[in-house]
Amino acid sequence: MRAQDSTSGLRGSVDEQAVPDESAASGARTVDATNELQRRDSVYELQNRDSVVGLRSTLNAASAEEGSTGLGTAGRVTPIRGFSDRLSAAQAIAASRGESLDSSVFDGETTYDRAEGIRLGSFTITPEVTVTGGWTDNAEGSTTGTSSRLYRVAPSITGTSNWSRHQLDFALRGSYIGYPEEPSQSDPSLNLSTTFRADLSASTTAAAGLGYNYSREDQSSVENISGDNDVHELTGTLGFTRNVGLVSATLGAGVDRTSYTSSGGSGSTSGRDNTLYSANLRLEGNGGAVFEPFAVGSLLLRRFDKTCSDAICENRNANGYELRGGLTIAATPKLTGEVSGGWRIEDIEDSRLAALQGLVVDGTLVWSPSRLTTVTAGLSTGFEPTDLDYVSGSIIYSGDLRAAHSFSDRFVGEAGVGYSYRTYQGASIETETLTGFVGLTYAVTRNVAFETQYSYTAYDSTTAGSDYTKNSIEAGFRFRH
Repeated sequence: MRAQDSTSGLRGSVDEQAVPDESAASGARTVDATNELQRRDSVYELQNRDSVVGLRSTLNAASAEEGSTGLGTAGRVTPIRGFSDRLSAAQAIAASRGESLDSSVFDGETTYDRAEGIRLGSFTITPEVTVTGGWTDNAEGSTTGTSSRLYRVAPSITGTSNWSRHQLDFALRGSYIGYPEEPSQSDPSLNLSTTFRADLSASTTAAAGLGYNYSREDQSSVENISGDNDVHELTGTLGFTRNVGLVSATLGAGVDRTSYTSSGGSGSTSGRDNTLYSANLRLEGNGGAVFEPFAVGSLLLRRFDKTCSDAICENRNANGYELRGGLTIAATPKLTGEVSGGWRIEDIEDSRLAALQGLVVDGTLVWSPSRLTTVTAGLSTGFEPTDLDYVSGSIIYSGDLRAAHSFSDRFVGEAGVGYSYRTYQGASIETETLTGFVGLTYAVTRNVAFETQYSYTAYDSTTAGSDYTKNSIEAGFRFRH
């Protein structure tokens, strides 16, 4: 985890630049200089009257997307993350080097109805809800899936502090997909997260984060035998960053709790319930160059709720480590991000199970070829436990490429493609997931936008009878303040 430095970009401030005299513009309105939201409106109207790109709203650190799920779910049914979430992660990378993501980088949002938020004390709260309807040819997401109409309700609320020092962000997002022809196949999801950054001194910061995620497990997962598993994940992180000359050091710790329950109310459904503890040290160059090297070392401790959960009584508790090295990239505003590679091992206590180990790749990149277009890419590696007999676990490699283009201040298009590969150690089980989508957004009013999206999923597995494809199309409206 990286503690974030104090930058104006994280607080959503506007770059310092001269604002043309309002009286020189036709139809200019009188602006109260003490009203920050109104001032932003004036800057947008005067500087972008003939431009489709306006000033980006505050990037919320609590909603940052690091790495990738390949636009898939890595075995979980979750909605595609917002395009700006990847920019939030890039902003955190830039902030760690005392910089900020340029405000001209397009964040994938229509600017005509951009969210202004609601001021509550020292916080800016931004509510939003999207309601859509459509059709899919595979409601179950399985080889025997049938077609159905669908509807989606996706509310969210984010908040950012407006303090002169320190920063507190939070994000609450939910989604419910219902299928009238297949009511038992509904897909609910919920994500809550918060991050806090404290500026302890000019060279020292502390950062903490808490998160909870709920989703359904993909029906085609070899571990989802009952077909109705729910996944609950609770995370906590704490880190301290100190800049010492040309080097920045971050000492951090994390806890990741994962449990599986049956949506039928039968409680825990497997022996996979576990808690992963980690301690890590990150050393990073701090010389101000476009490319700076970094190295990360982590100690891992995984403990399961049950050390004897099946007939053969396997003890899956494990100790391990992870070593990675890479580069941060700060060629703002054109290119920002980081890429890394390394090795991870979890040595399982039961001698009948081989160590869960493999190559680790990770990356987050944001490329801005023009003020109208932004391209993002992500790479990630996940290590997942299992309760399959004589199997150590699985490793998931995921990557995606997404692009967003602004045709006008009202009209935005987005497209993406992702790939995820999962391999189980100790069994000849491999899965591949290819995903793609195309979406369009048109701002109807200052608070309402029309959205439509087509998505495609192709799932391939060495397990007989698991392959499937899924096509979905939906359209509806987004409401935000």
